[in-house]
Amino acid sequence: MRSVALSISKVLLCFICFSAPFPGKAQTFYALKIDRNIRFKAADITAEYQPRLVMGTDQALEFQSTVARFLVKKKAVLEDPGLSDMAKYQLLKRISSRETAEMADVLESYRWQEYIRIKPEIQPIPRPALPNNIEDAIANVDSTKQ
Repeated sequence: MRSVALSISKVLLCFICFSAPFPGKAQTFYALKIDRNIRFKAADITAEYQPRLVMGTDQALEFQSTVARFLVKKKAVLEDPGLSDMAKYQLLKRISSRETAEMADVLESYRWQEYIRIKPEIQPIPRPALPNNIEDAIANVDSTKQ
């Protein structure tokens, strides 16, 4: 009877351990998607911020890792042929906002404020080109005079 109770408790323990969410699952997906070029680009972006944010080694690595994860997301949006330029722009703005919010967990408040201030210079969001027919909608001032 004791061995049955012991084996039931072992099974229950194993079930709980394997059914509990594994915190590394989300990280694994992005780790697989981060290729060499993205790692280099993330390192370059981090190097651009470093003189103004003056991060320590561990903080800079966490910053770089966060940048790399969001570069993967940005790349997926930019390479999606099913999205219009305006939809891509809107998604890139949303991704950039999330990146900024996540950096609040990486940086101290004074560094985060500086990050927010300089981010548009270092990581600008490319605006979509205006459609060709937009000029037709704008009246030429000289042509309206009679």
